[in-house]
Amino acid sequence: MTFDVTGLLIFLLAIVPGFVAQQSRYSIIPRSLQEKSLVEETGDYVLNSVFIHLIVLSCFRIYLLLNDPGALASGSLAVEQRKLLEWFWQHHYLVFTYYLTSLVVGFFLGLFRGVVSRSQPFRNWIAGFKPFRWLLTKAGIIGFLQDEPVWYGVLRQRTKDEITFVEIRMKDERGFYAGELKSYGILRDSERNKDFYITNAYHKKSSTEGFSKLNADGVLLNFGDVESMQVIKRNYPR
Repeated sequence: MTFDVTGLLIFLLAIVPGFVAQQSRYSIIPRSLQEKSLVEETGDYVLNSVFIHLIVLSCFRIYLLLNDPGALASGSLAVEQRKLLEWFWQHHYLVFTYYLTSLVVGFFLGLFRGVVSRSQPFRNWIAGFKPFRWLLTKAGIIGFLQDEPVWYGVLRQRTKDEITFVEIRMKDERGFYAGELKSYGILRDSERNKDFYITNAYHKKSSTEGFSKLNADGVLLNFGDVESMQVIKRNYPR
């Protein structure tokens, strides 16, 4: 039984940094609801890893050029002589530092991609730039489509001071709930059974009664039991 060093290197270099970047991105925005095959997921990891290594390699090359040109020259020679593994072992501290740096860069790259995907600065700039807006209008493009559920688009928090209040009318004469929206599931619009959680919750049995505060930390509800929902957004300093 032989140990596949090449396969391990490919996994560590081409998959792991990209995986870290992708998970970091998902901490900012929800995972795409469109199911991806294993090949597509792996392709995303590899593409992320390529960008990460381009950034880290450029920085390390500049660092070695300024501080240790001998190591840089010996590395180039090792590539030509196909003795890269030996060079890695001789400079294992440098290689270890490089790899840790690639993971850190992957983490921050994922955060950056998540922020950009959420705020859409380029799209907003185009929409607000008068010449582009005029051209888009002439082309019949009134607005940009978004690949996200309506549920998420309406309820997601856009600023750190934004609070979302909801008033929910339940099905089957089960009354009304009102409160501050705290969390909700990111599912397709076609999926009716989406959980959401409200705090500072109030309840009333009919539209003619007044709301009474519930003696609970919050209420967990399901959109499948909801007939309608009123949404009010306010910006309050925390």
